[in-house]
Amino acid sequence: MPLPVCYLNGQFVPLGEARVSPLDRAFLFGDAVYEVVPVYAGRPFRLREHLDRLVRSLAGIRMEPPLTHAEWDGVLKTLIERNGGGDQYV
Repeated sequence: MPLPVCYLNGQFVPLGEARVSPLDRAFLFGDAVYEVVPVYAGRPFRLREHLDRLVRSLAGIRMEPPLTHAEWDGVLKTLIERNGGGDQYV
């Protein structure tokens, strides 16, 4: 079952309303990375390790991280809260 809220381009939006512009660089050139963070009992699992890997992956394609570790932590806490707080992947 999809989560009801996602984080896209700096905003929390209902998943059904999330859209990627055809002019988005990842869409045009395929230069993107992603990291999946499992959440158990409302807590991200090994968040620092996941964020460190995300930063390394971004460096590998010469992209600057869009958020600091602390900012990502805040985004994830909000996503978890808005999506019911249980076990999930964000």
